[in-house]
Amino acid sequence: MKIFTILILLVSFFSNAKEAEKLLKITTGEYPPWSSVAFKHGGFVLHVITEAFRRNNYEVEFAYYPWARSYKEGAKGKFHATAFWFCVPKRQIDFYCSEPLFQEDFVFFHLKSTDFKKWTSLEDLEQYRIDATREYSYTPEFWEAKETGSLNIIVSNTDEINFNMLFKKRIDLFLMSTVAGYTLMNKKFSKSMSQMVTNHYFPLVSNTTHLLFPRNREDSFELINIFNKGIKSLKADGTYDKFYDALLRGDYEKK
Repeated sequence: MKIFTILILLVSFFSNAKEAEKLLKITTGEYPPWSSVAFKHGGFVLHVITEAFRRNNYEVEFAYYPWARSYKEGAKGKFHATAFWFCVPKRQIDFYCSEPLFQEDFVFFHLKSTDFKKWTSLEDLEQYRIDATREYSYTPEFWEAKETGSLNIIVSNTDEINFNMLFKKRIDLFLMSTVAGYTLMNKKFSKSMSQMVTNHYFPLVSNTTHLLFPRNREDSFELINIFNKGIKSLKADGTYDKFYDALLRGDYEKK
């Protein structure tokens, strides 16, 4: 009887250990509708990540942090990955980059009363006060313009702070992705305030975002291949397009 009990306990132990191996912990931040703890499935991007891994029998648990900390925690190797980032050279020093999650256009938001009709180069922006969000990639040239002082760029910790700065006319332009920008305005600000804002059609950058896997983890190479297989499957059978249609309809906001 004792031997039988021990065997049951051993089976239970190894079963739980196996399940723990299949649970992935990933850092992320608030960036509705792409990612949000308040949104259905955590938003479009986290839904895609979860489903891509689920197809390979993995579960995902997301840890939300401010974006700067999310990146730093991901780089330590205590988490399996961090979501979601541009795959720029400086990040490839510490991470492997997955297949693209989605394409994102960063545009300048501004008050409709601001005279901002045309720009084609950074030199055209010299007369404006520009706000950016800490730890966002944008472009190397943009950040260089801040360091050299050739552009008047202020850096804030969150997109919501930046929109408040815009409404208070402390800045003239604010950089954010189109879909996420309007989602944030509709969620956090009144309709009358949101109607005061528009965006310039010409993007500063159009880039793809990725799931980053830390190079200092032995399982990263295996996990990135598993994830890439999963997201390719989502796109091949139409599930990815189905999720994106739900994003455009605003379904992820209906938790």
